[in-house]
Amino acid sequence: MTFESNDKAARLDRIRAIVNEDFERISGSADPFVVLNLPRATDWEEASARYERYERFYRAENFQRLGDVDLTRKALDIRRAVGRAIVEVQGILDSMQDNSLEVSTESNTGMLKVDPNSVALGDIYYRDGLTYLKLGDLESAQECFRTGCDYDPTRGILLAYLSYTTFRRRMNEPEIVEEQRRNLYQATRVDTKNPDVWVLVARMHLKLGELTDAALAVERVGAIDPAHPKLDKLKRQVAEHA
Repeated sequence: MTFESNDKAARLDRIRAIVNEDFERISGSADPFVVLNLPRATDWEEASARYERYERFYRAENFQRLGDVDLTRKALDIRRAVGRAIVEVQGILDSMQDNSLEVSTESNTGMLKVDPNSVALGDIYYRDGLTYLKLGDLESAQECFRTGCDYDPTRGILLAYLSYTTFRRRMNEPEIVEEQRRNLYQATRVDTKNPDVWVLVARMHLKLGELTDAALAVERVGAIDPAHPKLDKLKRQVAEHA
């Protein structure tokens, strides 16, 4: 074993120890201050800095390349937990500020607003859903996309992935298939300029053997983004099924 491999193994052991410690903490309490490992007397600056540190460390791409599925799953659970916790902490700090004797009339621009928080959490669940898809875990992916839609119902790509994963899991149920077909086309109207929505529409039609509709969806991908990385593969798949 080389020095390089020794260093890599030692680094992985350190990462695993950190993740296991954080996972044990978030699993043992629903208190947002405990989840973020913060004192109750914290302020927003400290809380947001702690959240940003966790968010950077627990990004899915940091763990996918390690090749440890269990570690990746724990990292995703931790990242979602701290995402929920920072929203709860903000609400608590806002309430404390509102109930204080000296209420400032100036807006606190350092605080995250409700809508940006929802969008940020929606994005966390979206990215985690994509990671679960790469791991082949459709059930967990579906749950992530469903929760992401709850946080950010305005984002068409979230609806598209929720519809597609639901379709994939229940392809043998005609009523579900038709419902998800409608939802996917609804997503194209919500997110009109996102070619990835049409990629999912094309994949659905291909799996159903609906080649004319699949070809039309592929054309839409090309019209929005002629350089889309999945475009050539989709064209080949349509041609192969013709």
